[in-house]
Amino acid sequence: MMGLGYDIPALAMRRATAAAPAPFSPLSLAPSVFFDPSQVEGLFQDEAGTAPVTADNQPVGLWHDLSATGQNLSQAVSAARPTYRTDGTFHWIEADGVDDGLKTAPVFTVGNPLTMVLGYQMLSTSGTARVNIAEISQSSTNGMSVGVRPNIDRLQYYSRMSQHGVSSTNVASPTVWGNHDRHVVTVQATAGQVTVRLDGTTVIDTAQNLTVQSIAAQPLRVGMGVLTASIPGAFRLFGLQVWALDAPQPGASEIGALEAWLAARMGVSL
Repeated sequence: MMGLGYDIPALAMRRATAAAPAPFSPLSLAPSVFFDPSQVEGLFQDEAGTAPVTADNQPVGLWHDLSATGQNLSQAVSAARPTYRTDGTFHWIEADGVDDGLKTAPVFTVGNPLTMVLGYQMLSTSGTARVNIAEISQSSTNGMSVGVRPNIDRLQYYSRMSQHGVSSTNVASPTVWGNHDRHVVTVQATAGQVTVRLDGTTVIDTAQNLTVQSIAAQPLRVGMGVLTASIPGAFRLFGLQVWALDAPQPGASEIGALEAWLAARMGVSL
């Protein structure tokens, strides 16, 4: 009888050395843009990308998009550049609440569906106007954004498209939620509906006026409205992922994986 050359120790060794499953990455879901401040090699102090960010508290003039689309965030005005911050464990981009902001080239469509997953901490404790964390817009009346009312750290969603006769939807979470701590937020807007989750819990689930209307070729803005410094506010951004109108939108189980991935990079418990 021919021996097969297998014994129990050999089989055990094969199991022990089998390749482990690859860790989850948001890139596997093909986002329209993916910004991760922990990837410091993608941060530059100048808009041209000639001076790398190498240390805490340096300005960010260029933030590389890690997705396949390569739609980088940038700021041409040196005084309006946010800063890279780290405590040695976690990493974030910090806006000063005066004029800091970044934007991409005008390549995104305003419309639904749309998904944003982001990690933030509001630093401002005064003011009642919405501070825009992320916005895709053509003008102050043609766009959509997620932001925070700083004095009570209350999440807000806004959309309006006057160019198509669509009036504004401006909804806020129904209670004070943020307490100026670190949070993971997911916004999913579909035709006539918007859902917002805070640390895995739904805090907004309501109708919105914006359905399928769209305006193409607009920038994604971080930390500012369409008018520079129109809604300033100091906050920390720990990451941002966007699936715009033309991208396959993440499903419920994928949203859970995205939120858990970002929470681990912020020290947030879901």
